[in-house]
Order: sequence, then structure tokens, then C-alpha cells
Amino acid sequence: MAKAGTRRTRGDGAFFQRGDGKWMGRVELPMKDGKRRYKWVSSVDRNTALKKLQQLRKDVDEGRIATTATTTLAKWLDHWIENIHAKRKVRPGVLDDYRGCIRNHITPAIGNKRIDKLTPQHVRDLHAAIGPRRTAELAHVILQKALKDAVREGVAVRNVAELVDKPVYLKKKRDGFEADVAKHIIATAFKTCDEVDATRIAAGFLTGARRGELLGLRRPYVDNPAKPLLTFAWQLQSLTQDHGCGEPLAEPSPLSRSDRKPTKPPYWPCGKTRAWACPQRRWDLPAHFEYEVCEGSLLFTRPKTEAGYRVVPAIPPLHVAIQQLLAKSGPNPHDLVWHRNGKPIDPRDDYDIWRNVFRAAGVIGPTESLPPHNSRHTTATLLRAAGVDEQTRMEILGHASVDAQRNYAHADRTRHMEAMGTLAELMA
Repeated sequence: MAKAGTRRTRGDGAFFQRGDGKWMGRVELPMKDGKRRYKWVSSVDRNTALKKLQQLRKDVDEGRIATTATTTLAKWLDHWIENIHAKRKVRPGVLDDYRGCIRNHITPAIGNKRIDKLTPQHVRDLHAAIGPRRTAELAHVILQKALKDAVREGVAVRNVAELVDKPVYLKKKRDGFEADVAKHIIATAFKTCDEVDATRIAAGFLTGARRGELLGLRRPYVDNPAKPLLTFAWQLQSLTQDHGCGEPLAEPSPLSRSDRKPTKPPYWPCGKTRAWACPQRRWDLPAHFEYEVCEGSLLFTRPKTEAGYRVVPAIPPLHVAIQQLLAKSGPNPHDLVWHRNGKPIDPRDDYDIWRNVFRAAGVIGPTESLPPHNSRHTTATLLRAAGVDEQTRMEILGHASVDAQRNYAHADRTRHMEAMGTLAELMA
């Protein structure tokens, strides 16, 4: 029985005590589809229940209550990544990584949870499902950003990801090769690869450039016999295209092959599941994103930071090797330095080439893999070992801050050439 004299506080919504002694509070939410909706709070203590009710009333008034009682985290993430986060100044490659992490990790682990029912334990469950990997940290960052926007949009009341520490994983230390090992790898490349691949691998060690920067290097940025300089202003990047055939259908398209009909939505008008197979596929990239179409899914894109744009001296043996390659290969449709009969080298194929050279050189086993990025670590390690100062190393490798990059506009090229000269023994 409700106790006599327990009147609800004016303006706080319905407030009463049930027969079992628990205090209940109710606030009406904005109507949706013509239906009245309510949200409840409760507590065995009157004052606690009243405080909850007053907070609920405030949340409703300020628009911080979930839009529907059935909004799941999966639904919100799908909306957030495409309609909120994608509109920001985010690089397409980062968006692809976010989409993959949401699809493969966050949604399978906790995507079915109602967003207004998420707890810190659900976040810890996500960490546990992924394990002690870099992916767990990425998933936490994505969840934290998505829930921050959910609170701002009034879809969630709190950001539970902010209440849980970001997972810590043991990052693998990537050491560069010793000088004699790097020299052996370059020599192995010239023995086992054609001139296109061998010179590119040598350039990786002798410039510290990233793979995409090498694959995207074009003739106008190196084709000057009198100036042994490589200008890294673009990179070759593989990005995902979107369907251009229209909006998804309610059921499989009549154009779908009978033996390959999609079994779950989205069903695209072209009948294809993957965007790369859509005849009307298109690029849907942010307006701020600077790029040039190369071929297929490959684009020339700008470095992600100002420091990425840089001019690196080429030591004489490398400069001569590149000039000889350019003279033999002649022009190609994309003006690429390294290509296959005029076609760009796919980053996945390039990875296999580096791996095979590492195996042939004996630095890894026949079933092992090693990131080509180790060549970049090697350059940094050898420059440091040669006593090259930090500022010069940062300018050469593109690790400089924005302020340091501005200084680079007036950098002493002679100083850079002397620094790179310390690596000459690698092609001796």
C-alpha cells in the first residue's frame, strides 16, 4: 500500500510508492509515430528515486534521452559512421579501418545491446572478446567517439566508454636491420628480382620512404639527371568505392545471378554484392580530400600530414640506378617510376615482393612474414647510428611536426645529402 501523504513533487512527473515499498518515477517522452512514450526510474529509497526522477526530467528537457527504446548500438554505429563521422575531415583510409573494426569486432561483441542500457561491463566485454591486440584499442577509441556523439545528439545519456580505461597492449618493437643485413637484402633483391623491384627495394632502404610513397612516385618528381633528388608529394593508396547504381532494394535485384543471389541485405539494383563489381561504382570521398584517380581502386593521395611532403637526396648509386630504369622503361600512362607495363603495382603485390626478398635473403623463414616498413626503421636506425642529428632525420623521414616542416622549406639540402651519404655503403 502506498503511504499516506506521499504527494509527488510538482513538475517532477509521476512519482509514487508501489505496494512492495519501491519508489517509482515516470516522465513522458516526446511522442513518436503518434504514440505516447514514458521512461521510468526506481529506488527503494525515496530521496534517491526523487533525485533520479529530477535528473530524468532534466535529461528529457535538454534532449539527452535515447530516441527510441529499441535503438541498439549496432544501429547507432551504422548511422554514426556514415552520417556523422564520415562528414568530418577524416581520411578515407581511416574510415575504412573504422568500418572494418565496427563490422568485425564491435557489432559481433556488443552490437545487440540497447544503447541506453550500455554499461562499463559491456565495454570490458568488448576488450575481452578482441584480446590484447592493437584492435582492442582501436575499438575502444571508435566506441568512445561514437558514444560521445550519441550523447551530443540525445541518443544516449552517458558515454560508458569514458568510464573504462583504454586497453593496453604490448606493442611489438620494430627494430631496423644492421647495416650488413640491409646491404645483403639489397644485393639479394638485385639477384632475385627484376630491375623494377630491385631498385624500388633499394630506394626503400636508402630514402626511408613508405611503400605507398614509392609506388606513387612519378617521373616529374625524379626525372632530372642533374639533380639527385626524390620529391615525395603523393602516395599510391587503395580505397573502397561505393555502389553508384541507386538506393538498396527491399529484395534481391532481378539482375542478380540465380546462383549468386545475395542472402541478406543490402540488395543493390546492379545485382552485385561488392561495390567493386558495380558497373556504376563511384568514389564518395570528402570534399577536403585531395586525390587523383590512377586505376581501378588505386588513387594518388596526398600524405596525411604536412611533414609527409618532403624532398630526399638520392645517393649517387641509387640516382644512377633510377635514371637507368627510367631510360629503359620509357613513358607510361601514369608517369610512374615503378610499374608493370604501364600499370601501377598493387600494394598487395608489392607486399609479396618484399616478403619473398626477405625470405630469399634468409632474414625470415619460408613461412614467416615481415612488414616492408622495416626498411624505413632501418633507415632511421642507421642515420641515428651515423650520428645524424634528430632534426635532419625527422626532415628526411617526414616525421617532423608542422613547425619543423615549415622550417624544412628552408632546410640545407647539403646537410641532407651528407646525412644520406652515410648510407652509401648499402649499395657499395
